[in-house]
Amino acid sequence: MNLVGLKELAELLDVPYDTLKVWKNRDRLPEPFEVISGTPIWDWDTSEEDFRSIEKNENSGRPKKPKISIAGGLIEIDVQGSSKDKDENISIRLNGKTFVDVKAEPANSKNKSDRNLSIKVLGKKVIDINTDDVIEVDGEDTNSEDS
Repeated sequence: MNLVGLKELAELLDVPYDTLKVWKNRDRLPEPFEVISGTPIWDWDTSEEDFRSIEKNENSGRPKKPKISIAGGLIEIDVQGSSKDKDENISIRLNGKTFVDVKAEPANSKNKSDRNLSIKVLGKKVIDINTDDVIEVDGEDTNSEDS
């Protein structure tokens, strides 16, 4: 018999302790072997399979925002989105004010190479490119309207 509590389970399952507490409150955990002074105890040898089969929702909780702070937070670089199906955004802020905003839209379903890219500096759009408008000739990019 291998008795474990929530802290041991967190280590065994590689799941944050706080997540396990939420799962316990939502009755997502298997029935404990015993409850001692209000603390559930499981026999790991008999319940491991039940714990490993708990579906982990990767999209739950607060969204994680990759952020880089430079110069004690004076400059922040914020990256959002990284999926092929979603917009990708990069914002550079100086002293809390957005300085540069880069937005890349995913390829559309008709033409997989067709993507849109826009760059704003201090809120003003300085670049707006659709990759379908750009063609390559002898190793150089050329605007398709010029040809």
